[in-house]
Amino acid sequence: MKKRKLNRRDFLKLAGAGAVVVTPAALGVGAKFYHDALGEVPVERSPYVEIVHTARLDGSVPLLLVVNKDSANPFGMYFTEILRAEGLNCFHTADLSTLQPDSLQRYEVVILAETSLTTAQREMFTAYVSRGGRLVGMRPAEGLESVFGVERSAGVFLEGYLKTESAHPAAAGISPASLQIHGESHLFTLAGAQPVAWLYADRDTPTENPAITLNAFGEGLAAAYAFDLAKSIALMRQGNPKLIDQDNDGLEGVRTVDKFVGWIDLERIHIPQADEHQRLFVNLLMQLSRKPLPRLWYFPEDKKTILIATGDSHMNPANFIEDVLTRVEARGGHFTVYYAPQIVSDIGRAERLARFWLTDNVPLISDILGDEFGSPTPLMVDGWRARGHEIALHPYVDHALEGGWLEYWKEFTGRGYAPVPHTVRTHRVLWSGWTETARVQAALGIRMNLDYYHVGPSLQKKNGEWANGHLTGSGRPMKFVDEQGRILDIYQQLTQFADEHLIPMDVPGWGGWPRLTAQQAVEVAKDLLDHSLSGDYCALCGQFHVDPFQMGGDPAEKGGIFLEGTLDYAKERGIPILSAQEWLAFTDLRHNADFTDVTWDSAASTLTFKLLPPNQPAATLTVLLPARHADKTLTSVLVDDVTTSLNTRLVLGGVEYALLIVSAQEHFIQAVFSQRDL
Repeated sequence: MKKRKLNRRDFLKLAGAGAVVVTPAALGVGAKFYHDALGEVPVERSPYVEIVHTARLDGSVPLLLVVNKDSANPFGMYFTEILRAEGLNCFHTADLSTLQPDSLQRYEVVILAETSLTTAQREMFTAYVSRGGRLVGMRPAEGLESVFGVERSAGVFLEGYLKTESAHPAAAGISPASLQIHGESHLFTLAGAQPVAWLYADRDTPTENPAITLNAFGEGLAAAYAFDLAKSIALMRQGNPKLIDQDNDGLEGVRTVDKFVGWIDLERIHIPQADEHQRLFVNLLMQLSRKPLPRLWYFPEDKKTILIATGDSHMNPANFIEDVLTRVEARGGHFTVYYAPQIVSDIGRAERLARFWLTDNVPLISDILGDEFGSPTPLMVDGWRARGHEIALHPYVDHALEGGWLEYWKEFTGRGYAPVPHTVRTHRVLWSGWTETARVQAALGIRMNLDYYHVGPSLQKKNGEWANGHLTGSGRPMKFVDEQGRILDIYQQLTQFADEHLIPMDVPGWGGWPRLTAQQAVEVAKDLLDHSLSGDYCALCGQFHVDPFQMGGDPAEKGGIFLEGTLDYAKERGIPILSAQEWLAFTDLRHNADFTDVTWDSAASTLTFKLLPPNQPAATLTVLLPARHADKTLTSVLVDDVTTSLNTRLVLGGVEYALLIVSAQEHFIQAVFSQRDL
């Protein structure tokens, strides 16, 4: 028997209103619907990460980061995020003003952020290196030239590129192409130091000035960066501060991509340049350290990439969302729906809640109500979440940033969809300031932002080809840093490929600039996944809108090919298909884990340390142990005094590592090196 559709008059009769609007009291629930329909008011918090310097500089970890809160360059603390992004969670931090010479001597390698130095401070660092210390300096202050083995020329070098010295061990495994750098560089010439990398005036033009050097001084070693790595990475990832709040990209509205017009070299966008810079930095630290340095791997278990599957949904009825989720589940994955609800009045929302209540609780009319009104009910949203998917907010901020967030937060929670998850993509990826949008989101408790997004005509090269890759120079999440050097408690995760950019559809505002077929768009995603598996090691995020599935016809067919083709390839290659929420959970777990009590017994060739992660026994973390150190090979590992097999290896930054997969709990780990191979 064919189901009869329920019209508005029928619904009002069933609801007992007998008038032009539903009266929740007529349903016997009184003020509850009105109260619930008002939605929640988000509780704001500090958006910033609290800066904590190590209270006791006891040398129980190998690395010490020295920053100066009064430095003219505020980006020193961003090195904490760089180190954690690279899994070197074995460092302490100290402010220069409180640092004492005896504290320096306790650390294997000291990283000195860009800062001016007093005479006493210059003497302190000179003595540290001379006595055997290892120092890495960012744009070193005057007076340390002999320590770093360079001479200083007048002037500065703006922007430009870096290219590694291929023969240097630290360059192993790093892209041989020239890589962009941002900010100012000192003009050094070599005066005894080894060149690790050279400054390039443009993509192809070398200079006689080194970008990175390594020098033996006294009994120690000192590496100098002519530029500040932390500032360069921040500018590369977050865009040109001089382009903020400007519409530069040929699309209406100020979006994240506007900050990258003329900023990202489209001939280098296929390389995760920021990630390569960071891996080069780690290679240098490994060269300097006399003890093996443990690291945390980027991804769950032994995976070399992940696919973050997401899709914006603009008021789409529940059955189309269910269609997409079912397709993802068929490939063993989970999905994030960024849902933009229709904004209605409090009374209208109460009416909708009444409909939802009837749909979820009265079997006789649930089907016809569901067909008629379409919007997901709270019970549906709860069910999708129980299946492992994320149903998150997709706010419109066209007219006001904070006002838009509050309006959509109220609507989302007022429909019964609370709690608001901690990841987001803003409608049209509109952006304010350099980090103002991130600040507002962090204050609302949002922890991962996917607004940095590959879209629009500005991504076409001069020769007509279309660039694909890493707009921000990175395929991995890191927290935002603002202009004052304050770290925001929200991760930036790039969205590398989007259906609306790649595939033309008969949809208003849908670009499809490269004019690809749906299958050609799948090939773009496959190429990025392949490169990640081969050594880029990126978290790749795809945008698969729900809207085309509602439109039907050609848009639905193209959307289905792009979604299923990308997911099928990921499944075929063993790549996890995660929701943004799952990726945030893993990112946080890894970020907040620490290595402590790191000790190297040179006589016994044994490295011991503790792993202290947030206690999550059901989750795992992967510890990377160098397969070789000096002239010895890793031969055995004990975890909590139990011998553990090490059968999986990978190469990262030219270094071979053994993978140790352990539960996310406290562990005591012993790694023994000897002259024989495994």
